Amino acid sequence: MYFRLNPECYLIRGERCGAIFDLIDTKIYALNQQETKLVTACEKNDPISGDEKLLNELKQLCLGNFYPNKIYVQKLRVGSRENKYNPLNPIEPPDLHRAFLEINNSCNRDCWFCGYHGIKRSLGCMGCNKWKENGSALSIEKWKIVIDGLRDLRCRDIFITGGDLTLAWDNTLEILDYASRKFSNIYTILHQQSISSEKLDNLDNMSKVIVQTDDLNGAQYENLLMLLVVEPGRGGDTNSLKRKNIMKDYIIGNRKFLSNNRVLTSKNKIMPVNMYKFLDNIEYHPCLGHTLAICHNGNVTPCPLMRRHKFGNVRNSEIYTVFEKEWRSIYEFWGLNLDKIDRCTGCEFRYACTDCRALEENLTGKLDGKRLCSYNPKEGEWY
Repeated sequence: MYFRLNPECYLIRGERCGAIFDLIDTKIYALNQQETKLVTACEKNDPISGDEKLLNELKQLCLGNFYPNKIYVQKLRVGSRENKYNPLNPIEPPDLHRAFLEINNSCNRDCWFCGYHGIKRSLGCMGCNKWKENGSALSIEKWKIVIDGLRDLRCRDIFITGGDLTLAWDNTLEILDYASRKFSNIYTILHQQSISSEKLDNLDNMSKVIVQTDDLNGAQYENLLMLLVVEPGRGGDTNSLKRKNIMKDYIIGNRKFLSNNRVLTSKNKIMPVNMYKFLDNIEYHPCLGHTLAICHNGNVTPCPLMRRHKFGNVRNSEIYTVFEKEWRSIYEFWGLNLDKIDRCTGCEFRYACTDCRALEENLTGKLDGKRLCSYNPKEGEWY
């Protein structure tokens, strides 16, 4: 008698334990050390000896089945590797999903959480930041050329960001109007104190809005996506916030480790993944993968926060030439999946985990460093 997991069920082994990913029901089943050994043996087509309670439970959960003979199970996959981007023979464009367009770098505020002050944030890329950098801003016409290039590269999502966009509101609207004719998924990032009913009316049908704030008191925009900056001692208790339109942006101090209630990766943060995200995470980084940022001065970077890593500049060239010249560097970041990250490489949850390389590099000094996690894959235990 033999037992095999179903085609949609993947066994991912860690250093000590394992997990079964059900890609249809998007559930993850954690296994202890002995359970991992048993399921691993079954996946190798080793015969079953005796009545195994665990295997019957897996069958009842529709995760696998018994067979009288050895059987080959082709795991569920999507897409074709033949269609991957090949810069030497570019039949297909690179698989670019999202681009951050930093069309401004000026702001009259002095928010304590701004990137200008070097504050470390878990979702800083989604916020409104200004930077201490040289270089004049790209012109409106140049941004239109960048937008055309991103459309030709089949980019999916565009994020319009950079300082206080309302300081040059007419320019912002002109760029958004142009982008809205090319893209259906556009997000504009604004500070809560900058928005008004009139400005929201301006953006209607052109863009979704992400509102950066550190205080929800008085916020009247429940239909907008709110990016809430969270730090102990500021803004009261936010643990009870369950509104779907709120993203929590955690402030990380200069310390070696986070307290148990501050970790960014904890047991309750291992989120179910569908088959598309799971299979993509096997090959790409969950955040950097498929992502580019174009800074206000034209620099092209892996993300808005990783500004010292530059792929090129679009001031005097087009975005596709950056891929032609720097595709190896770009794919080094895109392909930095969690198999290649310290502490993550031996974790059975690595294909369901989020990860901020900008934050981790800042804390550890290494591109593949990892600090913000409370799971020990060597012991198979959560701190």
